[in-house]
Amino acid sequence: MSLTTRPLNHRRAAAVVLVSLSLTGISACSVSIGGGSTDEGTAATASQEAPSTEQAAPASQSATPANSSQTPPARATAPSTPEQAAPAASTDAGAPEASAPPAAGGRPGAQATISDSDWLSDLESVDRTVSATPSMLLDKLNDEVRIEGDVENLTVSADNVTVFVDYVGLLTITGTNAEVYVKDVDRVVVKGTNADVVWAGNTPKVEDFGRNTETRQQGSKSD
Repeated sequence: MSLTTRPLNHRRAAAVVLVSLSLTGISACSVSIGGGSTDEGTAATASQEAPSTEQAAPASQSATPANSSQTPPARATAPSTPEQAAPAASTDAGAPEASAPPAAGGRPGAQATISDSDWLSDLESVDRTVSATPSMLLDKLNDEVRIEGDVENLTVSADNVTVFVDYVGLLTITGTNAEVYVKDVDRVVVKGTNADVVWAGNTPKVEDFGRNTETRQQGSKSD
């Protein structure tokens, strides 16, 4: 029996070619899919590693303040002595100013020696002494008093008053039978009756409107 070679059927040949192409496509697709997944995994891994690197940088930066905080800050050196801590208070700041004493030429009666007989005689009977105030009024009947200090305005309105005083700016007499002995006086105004004014210093300005009055410096008693 002889073998006879038959030509391939065109349909079977076409089918074989299609099967071959399909197998080649499947293998190619599988490779592509695997490669794609590998590339995506690599990209994901890289994206995860990048933030960790960026997070490491702030951590290293935060370490610097931590180290600097361990170093204690420099402290201001305290003054070694109380004198350096505060300026010394001035000794003259709180001290009251002492009033200047009057010039000797302005009040010579303060240094004068009292030699007038009436002055010395009447002074022996005075047993009450008061301190001067800027303005004083003697309105008590039969009053005998000695005033120590300076009086700017002294008014004698009562009767039968005897007064001794160191200094008077303005002396006004309106009462009767007043006797005033003053070491220094600037101005005298007499409006009463039977008034006697005796001074030891300079002669003051006298305005006499009274009756039966006498104004004089000690030791110069009129006859």
